[in-house]
Amino acid sequence: MIYILDNGHPYSAHALYFVDAPADFEEWWNGVYRPWVDGAEEYALMIVGVADEIESREPPPHTLAPPPRFSLRMAEDPPSHALSTMPVVKFLESRALEQKRDGKPRPRYRLEEP
Repeated sequence: MIYILDNGHPYSAHALYFVDAPADFEEWWNGVYRPWVDGAEEYALMIVGVADEIESREPPPHTLAPPPRFSLRMAEDPPSHALSTMPVVKFLESRALEQKRDGKPRPRYRLEEP
């Protein structure tokens, strides 16, 4: 399952993280991690969605000219590609989650390697 996390930052610092994790990740995130960092960070990372898979579609090219009157080709869907997802262990070791509270590192998820 892919979890979509939003870093809560506005404008150019805004980022979404796509984390490939087992189903119990959301329970750990909301039950262990979020209460642990509550009030200790300026922008809270939040799970904003889940998906089985994610793809991104490129926007069609923008032209100001009207379309040609006659065309032998039909319009095709714009190309799509899979967005990059991050394994849960790599995400939990990333800078996005570098947190300490009272000198103690963040709580560990069960899949984290020692």
